Amino acid sequence: MADNGEPSLDADAPPLTGVSDLADAYTRLSAAGDPQRRGKDFEHLLQRAFQLAHFEVELDPRIAYPRQTDLSARYGDRRYLLEAKWQAAKADMDVLGGLRDRLRRTSSDVVGVLVSISGFTRTVVEEIRRERQIPILLVDQQDLLVALREPATLPGLLRTKHEALITHGEVHLGEPVRARQAARRPDGALPARDLHLRDARGEQRPYLTVPGGFAPVVFATAVTDVDWSFGRGRGVCMDIPIQARTTDDLRLLIHGLDELGLASARPTWTLQQNDTSWFGIGAGELLQALDNAQQRVAELAAPHHSEQLVYCDTALGGLYTLMAVVTAAEPSPEQRPGESSCSNSRGDATPDPLLVWQCQLSFQLPGTPLDATALRHLHERFGATHSVYFRHLDSTATKVSWLDQQPVEPLASIVEHEPITGQDFVVGLVVHDHYSVNGQHAVLEGWPLELQDSGFLVCALADHHPVSLPPESYWLDGVRTAHTSDLAVATIRAGW
Repeated sequence: MADNGEPSLDADAPPLTGVSDLADAYTRLSAAGDPQRRGKDFEHLLQRAFQLAHFEVELDPRIAYPRQTDLSARYGDRRYLLEAKWQAAKADMDVLGGLRDRLRRTSSDVVGVLVSISGFTRTVVEEIRRERQIPILLVDQQDLLVALREPATLPGLLRTKHEALITHGEVHLGEPVRARQAARRPDGALPARDLHLRDARGEQRPYLTVPGGFAPVVFATAVTDVDWSFGRGRGVCMDIPIQARTTDDLRLLIHGLDELGLASARPTWTLQQNDTSWFGIGAGELLQALDNAQQRVAELAAPHHSEQLVYCDTALGGLYTLMAVVTAAEPSPEQRPGESSCSNSRGDATPDPLLVWQCQLSFQLPGTPLDATALRHLHERFGATHSVYFRHLDSTATKVSWLDQQPVEPLASIVEHEPITGQDFVVGLVVHDHYSVNGQHAVLEGWPLELQDSGFLVCALADHHPVSLPPESYWLDGVRTAHTSDLAVATIRAGW
């Protein structure tokens, strides 16, 4: 206990063992009445947070002798010199100058970190932005609260701040700033899809409104078989929980996958609601559907409070899925008498982002890659706090069930343009699901259980035909499924 009766974090106090202890200890410190004792306890709190984030930490190090600083921390080949301030006034140029003097006595690869609960003066922020040759990262109360709740975010937090300062001359401060960064829509076009959707009238659509329901399945035009490799052993899988709080974060993620070379021209996706879904091909079309959430939900008689996004693409010789739960859009102003439709909460015409939770990428690969740089970059940029591992598959990656020419009823066609002949060919179908429990036909033997309640099916034609020469009928030929941690990836083959 401190002399004034407040709890302390000195060497005689019980050790901090859990993540929740850090947040609780911070709350107790906030109520402490002895600023001097609180400062020492605050140093111990920071030390424990960095230790739980797997840094090598030294309290009161001699790295900047003869001047004392609070902490030095090393994470791999990254070294940080920290100074912590908990005072009434914002950290000013005197505080910044003291830390900068200490950094000049250290190796050039050491990065300064200034922690200030009360924040920083504008002059400090501008000076750090201008003098980047001695990088100093600013951590305010909002940053600290996130780190105390989830210490594993510290490496990514410091890395993001460092990259923003060195590369862009930007000083990141707390969650509100990161939220504004996320709200900026990325520049550049996503890969143009090379498959197109045509409805029953032959009109091209960015995505289709189809019978739907919540089902743990995403349809693909082809399932990558990661069992192709020779030798002993099987493929591997890997899950990356994604830090996505809004649909703006999803937009950044989709663009980020493209920027890291992990996107193709044929990703398939579905936005699932109670009795209605929206199916599309192409990353840009998904973002268009997310932007049109109000319009889509307005067509529903009784929309669910959320919708599920399922997404699939190919990369690194395998495939990956994205699964996220998104809050359903509120009715648009047109459905609310007396409300203006001129702007959103940001004051422009862009729809407000929707909340997102339970967002995860799940990869299935032919083996553990020797060079996992792209995946490491993906995790550094978007990954949540959880540790990520490759896990060997304990069985074959794909399962095939052959079907006995069961008839199907097309809702739409998937069309590919042949540049040599100039013709458009039907290469796939979107059809009614008549083979689930509530379908018009009996459930087929070997029919994957994950397809129950999907409401519709996507089929790849075994033989293509010109759009101008439609056959008399189509039938199901077989279904191939693969499983990631969250979803079944299904390709249904059809004939005519």
